[in-house]
Amino acid sequence: MNSKNLLFLVGFLLCFNSIFAQGSKQQQYLNAKALFNDESYSLAMEVFKPLMVEEANNPFVQYASFYYAISAYNQGYAPMAKTAFLQIREKHPKWSKINEVNYWLGKIYLESKEYNQGITALNAINDKAYNKDVYNLKYHYLDQVEVIDNLEQLYQNHPKDEVLAEVLAKKIAAQPLVSQDKELLSELIDKFDLNKDDFNIVRVERSVHKDKYRVAVLFPFLMNRLEANERPKVNQLVLDLYEGMRLAMDTLKQQGVNVELYAYDTKRSKEATQRILEKDELKSMDLIIGPLFSGPRELVQDFSFKNKINMINPLSSDGEAIGQNPYSFLLSPSDETVGKKTADYVAQHAFNKTGIIFYGESAGDSIVANAYKKEIEAEGFNIISSRMIEKENSRSILDMLVNSGKIGGPDDEALRLKIKKGSLGHIFVVSKDELIYTKVISAVQTRGDSVLVVGSADWLELSVVGYDVYQKLGAALYAPLYMPTDNPAYEAFRKKYITKHKVAPTNYSAIGYDMMLFMGRSLDEHGKYFQLGWEKDKFIPGYLTPGYSYQSSQDNALVPILNFGAEGVEVLYEIEDKNED
Repeated sequence: MNSKNLLFLVGFLLCFNSIFAQGSKQQQYLNAKALFNDESYSLAMEVFKPLMVEEANNPFVQYASFYYAISAYNQGYAPMAKTAFLQIREKHPKWSKINEVNYWLGKIYLESKEYNQGITALNAINDKAYNKDVYNLKYHYLDQVEVIDNLEQLYQNHPKDEVLAEVLAKKIAAQPLVSQDKELLSELIDKFDLNKDDFNIVRVERSVHKDKYRVAVLFPFLMNRLEANERPKVNQLVLDLYEGMRLAMDTLKQQGVNVELYAYDTKRSKEATQRILEKDELKSMDLIIGPLFSGPRELVQDFSFKNKINMINPLSSDGEAIGQNPYSFLLSPSDETVGKKTADYVAQHAFNKTGIIFYGESAGDSIVANAYKKEIEAEGFNIISSRMIEKENSRSILDMLVNSGKIGGPDDEALRLKIKKGSLGHIFVVSKDELIYTKVISAVQTRGDSVLVVGSADWLELSVVGYDVYQKLGAALYAPLYMPTDNPAYEAFRKKYITKHKVAPTNYSAIGYDMMLFMGRSLDEHGKYFQLGWEKDKFIPGYLTPGYSYQSSQDNALVPILNFGAEGVEVLYEIEDKNED
C-alpha cells in the first residue's frame, strides 16, 4: 500500500472514530434526557455528568450541564445546582439559553435569601418574554422580607429595580404613619410611576374655616362610678386632664377663639363608644380628642378616617395610636421619635462613639431602644451591648459595668468584652424603674470615668438621685412635653387653676390646658384641617411646654433634652433637620 492510500486510511479511521464517538455521546445524552423527562433526576445526573467534560467531539457540554443543574435542584441540592449554573454562565456567556440560566440562578439565590445576587442575576435577563415570570419571582420572595431596613439597603444597591421599589413602597405604606419614611415613599411613587391609590395615600388639599368649631372629647369619665366625696376618684387623671382643658376654654374665649367642647363618656368600653359614634352630631365635629384606650380607639380611628375628622390622643406615645389614619395625631412624641431624636443629640455630645443600651420590660421601652440603636448606629456609633433588664436582675448592671467589667456571662464567650476605663462614651437607659437607672448611675460613679448617662426626665419625679449627681455626671434626660414649673406662664396657670378648683393642678391638668390652647388656636388660625398650617412651621410655640413640631409628622417631633448646669436646668432641642446647614 502506497503512502497516499495509508494516509487516506488513517484519516478515514479517525473521522469514523470521531463520528462513532459523537454518535455514542448523542445516545448517552438522549438516554440522560429520557431519565430527566421521567423525573429520575438522580440517575439523570449520573448520565449527564460525563457529558459535562469539555472535549472536541462533545457538542452536549452546555445542555448536559444545564439539565444536570436542574436535576440537582430537583433533588434538593441547590448549592450544587448553583455551582453548575455559574460554571455555564462563566464559560459560555453567549449560549442561547443563558437567560434561562440566569432565571434559575435568580430563583436559587432568592430562595436562599441572597437577595442582592438574585436581583442581579434576574436583571441580567434581556428577553422580554421572561418579564412576567421575573416579576412574579421577585415579588414573591422580596415580599417575604419582613425588615424594611433590609429592603431599603437592597434598594440602595439596585435603585432602578421596579419590582423592588414596588415591594418597598408597599411595606412602607403598611407601617403605622408615624413610622413611615414619607420622603422615600414619595420618591418611589414618583420615580416608578406607581399608583398612589395602591398605597393608602390620602392628602388633605385645603382646609375649611368656620366661625365656630365643635370639639368632641371622648374620655372614660366613668360617670356611673363617681362618688360625691373628697377622695381621689378612680379616673382622677381623666378628670384632671378635662379640667385643664376647660380652664383653657376660658382663656380661648377671652382671646376671641370660638370653640365648643362636647364631652362623651366612653366608659373604657367599645360598646359605649360605638353608641356614641352612632349619634348624628358626631359627624359634625371638627376635632375629636381621645379616646385613651385601645379598644375604643380602633372604632374612633375608623370613624375619623371615614368622616375625615381630625383626632388627637393627648397621652399616648404609641405609634399604633395613629395607625394608618392620616387624620390622626399624637400630642406627645411617639416612642420611635423619642429614640431617634435622643440619638441625634447623643451623636453630637457623646465623648466617643462607643455605647451601651439598657431598656426595661415594657413594649414602649424596647421601641425607644430599637429606634435609638438604629439611628445612632447610622451615625457611625458602636453599640457594644443592647439588652433588656428585668427588675429582679438589675444587679447585672453593676456586674457588667463594675464588678467583672465584661459584657456577657461565663457561658457567653462570644460576647465577653472588657469595658476598659475611658473606653465607654455613653449609656442610654430606657426605663422609669428606679432599680434600673439608679444602678446605672451608681456604676458610672464607681467607675469614675467620663460616661454620658442618657435617660428619662421621669427620673426627676423621685428624689432618689439628687440634682448635684446629674450635674456631676453631665447627664442628659429626654423630656417629652416638658413643663417647667418655675416660669411665669406656669405660675399664671397654677394661680388660675387654684382659684377655680381650690386645689393645685396636676401634670395632667397642665397637659389638658396646654393641649386645648394649642388645638383651639390651631383651629382658629388654620381651620378644620389645621395640619396644613402645621406643615408650614417647623416649630409652634407652646404655652406651658416648649412647643410642638408636626412638619411631615403626625406625632410631636419636638423632644426636649434636659442638661444640668450650675445655673439650673437647661432645655435643648433640635427642630432643624440635622442634615441642613
